[in-house]
Amino acid sequence: MDKNTKILIIDSEYSFIATTQNTLKSSFEVELATSAKEGLDKATKECPEVIILGYLEPRGTSFELHKELRENPVTKNIPIIVVDVRPEEHSRKGWKRQEGLHMYADDYMSRPVEPAELMTTIDGVLRRASAETMGLKEASEQMERTLTRIDKIEKLLTN
Repeated sequence: MDKNTKILIIDSEYSFIATTQNTLKSSFEVELATSAKEGLDKATKECPEVIILGYLEPRGTSFELHKELRENPVTKNIPIIVVDVRPEEHSRKGWKRQEGLHMYADDYMSRPVEPAELMTTIDGVLRRASAETMGLKEASEQMERTLTRIDKIEKLLTN
């Protein structure tokens, strides 16, 4: 865990934010947002390594924010961990099955969140994101080497 790694928690439930912040603050830099607008603004400006997206009022706001985060060129590749109630509690919380409401997250967790499980989930998301970035970095380095060889060949052919 790297203290310079920035985690953005977006949720409107104070107790969840406080508990999650306390769990993470010794290992990460933690940013907080309690509304969709604040969350989108901080995600765009702060570029966190992970976003924890929880419940926002009114109902459906988390879905809309998720969509905006995935469509925004600045935030579309930031890993998102969605934290929600257990599926069996959806009807009690006012969930209705609607077409088109899907959140494609890098991981999902149900409330209540256990601190150890949260840390393990974040670690896994960061490792997967790092592996994807590393693959791009290696591909870029290989392309640079190939372009250097092409330049040398062009020089040999033009002399």
